[in-house]
Amino acid sequence: MSDVSGLGPINPHDKKLYEQEYKQSADLFKRALDQYTKSQNPYQREEFKDVMDRAMQILNETARGLMRSELEKQNEEISKDYSVFQKSPENSDAAQKLGQDLDNAKKSV
Repeated sequence: MSDVSGLGPINPHDKKLYEQEYKQSADLFKRALDQYTKSQNPYQREEFKDVMDRAMQILNETARGLMRSELEKQNEEISKDYSVFQKSPENSDAAQKLGQDLDNAKKSV
């Protein structure tokens, strides 16, 4: 996908690709989160954390590519709740809130 930041409106085909990539990244993040919370293996957990970090990066890039401030705000909420989750991954409320944010993000596209 090309970088369209600052180049004005994106064409409908690229917009659809960005939206699809955003939804897939939110879904991937949520699946990695679910597996992270189920795993007791520290090596697996580290791999799931890497997946979540990369998915968060893609969510931010695609929101900027779509030039939609509401998605960027949604990503800020995800990022904030992800930080809370990282500080206390055993807190099921933090994981649940993060999962809810990801579901909302998929619906908002």
